[in-house]
Formats: sequence, structure tokens, C-alpha cells
Amino acid sequence: MNKQHRQKKDASYLNKLNKIEVLGLIRKLGETSRADIVKKTKLSAPTVTRIVDSLISSNLVSMVGKGDSTGGRPPKVIKFDGSHNYVIGIDLGATNIRAGLSDLEGLFINEIQTSTDIYGGIDKICEQIGELSEKLIIRSKIDKQKVLGIGLAVAGLINSENGIIEYSPLFNWSKVDLREELSKHISFPIYYDNVSRVTAFGELLNGIGKKYQNFICVNVAYGIGAGIIIGGKPFYGSQGFAGELGHVVVDQNSSYTGKDGIRGCLEALSSGYGIAEITKYRLSNDKNSKSVLNEIENITAKIVVDAAKAGDELAIEIFNDAMQHLGVAIDMLIKLFDPKVIVFSGGLTKSGDIFFEKLSHAVMKNKLVALESDNETKLLPSSFREDAALIGAISLIISRILQFENDVHHT
Repeated sequence: MNKQHRQKKDASYLNKLNKIEVLGLIRKLGETSRADIVKKTKLSAPTVTRIVDSLISSNLVSMVGKGDSTGGRPPKVIKFDGSHNYVIGIDLGATNIRAGLSDLEGLFINEIQTSTDIYGGIDKICEQIGELSEKLIIRSKIDKQKVLGIGLAVAGLINSENGIIEYSPLFNWSKVDLREELSKHISFPIYYDNVSRVTAFGELLNGIGKKYQNFICVNVAYGIGAGIIIGGKPFYGSQGFAGELGHVVVDQNSSYTGKDGIRGCLEALSSGYGIAEITKYRLSNDKNSKSVLNEIENITAKIVVDAAKAGDELAIEIFNDAMQHLGVAIDMLIKLFDPKVIVFSGGLTKSGDIFFEKLSHAVMKNKLVALESDNETKLLPSSFREDAALIGAISLIISRILQFENDVHHT
């Protein structure tokens, strides 16, 4: 790289940083003026004027009037305006694919979903995402050119360097370049990350992160994963594989194996599919069981939990065991990371009070007794309940767009 090219690249990078700073300040202040931005950023007046004019031409900032004069011409008041452009968030689940359209303010415009064709392979799922996105735009009656990108929450080990999904037992994917596959069906910029980290990102920007900077989001659904936030930033690990809680062995003597092939892992014992599979196994090996579950053909975790609430002894035993194993894993997270809060999302949290009562009891069994109650990590439901992954996906894409990242497809 010659000196002139390097200087040009450095200037471009510096301009991007300045642009991010100015836009971030405008969003934070609500309404401000160019003069105020100059004072707060220490950038030169010509630089601020050039950046603000660029943001106005991009429909990211608008003028809202004139401020009070302190002598001379009154300043023009500007504010962030996210109402002219849109993003699409995708929660890619094993059962359903949910798609939501939002403006850059995070205001939901519309939402649709479809059943996941999990056995159709990667191309079929990408085709579904493409079709869902098109339907969402048409139903929302917006200009397709104003959609700036699509963000996805995806289950799997996602390499933070290149965006390759190294492994997803949920979808049976290995070495999948999701951006390349999706680009066959979608023309928008594509951003994605692991569903648990995406959920944590949504909490960081719009939920629990407004109060706490050290917390963990645990997604307890068909699978199990954790998104870790340390010092207000997502923790990735060396390759982007941090937080794969479901693959941690919590009972090495267990006879149950997860989809990852690991015997006694947390997903095999406490996830949605784990609870369902254990129940099926127990019923098939105990023909004399008096459980009401004997009369049900397609067992799901929800059916087991509902039966436990109704007093079915087998369902209670299976659910209690699942919560005990999950409690061991949560206790491990608390002792390793010392988070202020652990936030829970996913289908199993819809169980309501029974989920948090059983889990809290299991976690307390192994707590450090020396810690006072004021220092205990709080266990809370997601700020966004069943919309946690979708809000996270939308937060992911909005954040990347407002950082002017046009060539990145994962966090």
C-alpha cells in the first residue's frame, strides 16, 4: 500500500468515526444545533457542517426549526430522524421464522411468520426468509429501496472473523456461509449472529442494559445458549463461540445425549427438545405409567410443563430434574462471571412462575453462603418476553447501520 493510498484510507476511517460520533450525539441529545455539536465534540465547524449536511441528505437527520439567538442569526435545530428508512429483523427458530419490520427509531411497523421447513435444507430456509421479507414489505406498503438491511438471530457456532456458521446442531448445518446463501434470495445488506448473543444485544441497547452493564442472557428454548455482556459490550471469546451453555456437560453419568452428540449435556437434559425426548423415553420404557402423557402422541416440552402444572407425577419429576440441571449451569455462570442479572428468554420461560420458582430453588442450593442477599445475582424474565430474539435482531441491524457498516454481516 503506497503512502497516498494509506493516507486516503486513514482519512476515510477518521471521517467514519467522526460521523458515528456526531450521529450518536444527535440521537442522545434529542434536539441540538451545529454549534452545540462543535462544542461537545471538539470537531471543527466546517467538519460538523459537512457531516450534518451528509446526514440530512441521507434522511437520518432533519431540521425542526430555529433555536434561541444569543446574538446574531438563531441556530438551526436538528434531530435524529429514523422514520424515513426501515430494517427487517428475523428470528430464525426451529419451529417458526418470525420477521418484523421496523424504522430506525425501533418502531415496529409490521410482523409476520411462517413454519420453518427445517428438513428442506439451507437453501429452502433461505428461500423462506426471502419470501417472508418480500411479503412483509408488500403488506407494510413501503418502498423497498428504503429497507437498509436485514438482521438475523441464528442458532449455532458463528465464527466472529468470517461469519461462517461452523456448526448448528439445531439445523444440522456445518461450515455454512449464511450471507452467501441468503444473498441468492435477498438484495439487502445482511447482518447476523448467534441468537443468544443477539438477544443480549437487544437487552443491552433497549432493555436491561439501560440499568446494568454486566449481565447474561440465557435462551431456554428448543436449545439452550447464553449471551454474555461484560462492561456494556458483548463477549465473544477467541472465535465467537462464547456462551455455548447448552453443550456443557452437567451430568456425566446421564444416559441422555444431545443433538450435538454429547452425553449428559445441558441441552439433552433441560432444553425443550431434551424434556420432550426424555419424556418419550420414560413413557416407552414404563408401559404401566399412570401419567396422562401416555395418551398423547406428539409430546412437546409445553405439554410436559402443562401436565406438571396439573399435578402429573411423571411430568413433575421430569421438569424438576430439568430445572435442577439448569440450576447447576446457572450457578456456574454466576460463579464464573459474577453478573448483576441473568435474563431468561425462550419458550420454556412461558411456563410462568413454575419456571422461575424451580430454577431459583435449584440455583440457591449451590450458592456461596458467604454472600449477602444484597449481592445475589437477580434472575429475571426478558424485557421483551417472546419478542426477545426479534427485538435483538432489529437492534443488531439498526446498530450496524448507524455505525455505517455496509460490509459486515455479523457482530
